[in-house]
Amino acid sequence: MDQRTRAATYQDVVRIAALLDEEHVEYALIGGYALALQGIVRLTEDVDILVEPTLENSRRWVRALAKLPDGAAKELLGDDTLHEDFYAIRVNDEFTVDVMNSASGYTWADLLPYRRRVEGIQVVSLEGLLLMKAKGRLKDQADAEAIRRALQKSEGD
Repeated sequence: MDQRTRAATYQDVVRIAALLDEEHVEYALIGGYALALQGIVRLTEDVDILVEPTLENSRRWVRALAKLPDGAAKELLGDDTLHEDFYAIRVNDEFTVDVMNSASGYTWADLLPYRRRVEGIQVVSLEGLLLMKAKGRLKDQADAEAIRRALQKSEGD
């Protein structure tokens, strides 16, 4: 199988959210698509999700992602080490999905108060994304500045 993937689209994000919701996964979208759903557009090629790090939730997200077109996550079925012990797993299916149990030093529990539903998709709010990105890579710092501007604009409205 070819290891290259195509860039994820908004329709892919909607499909992933539907699969995760069908399996009752505790998740939140983070990264570029979480920004885009909240009005900040920047180029991104993958889908980043934060998941609750429990054994049962891990089983659910693996089942959900195993339903993607190439079935790449099927090799994770039955792997009961996918809770608490993992930091990030990259699923290279037709497009790439990065699954994390923490992000930028923040745990699921830290970011859970910032989870909200936007267009039917669970996302980390702009305030939560700002926490994550404020001290990160240069790309993250640029995102943090865009988030600050968006939050200031919404306060002024």
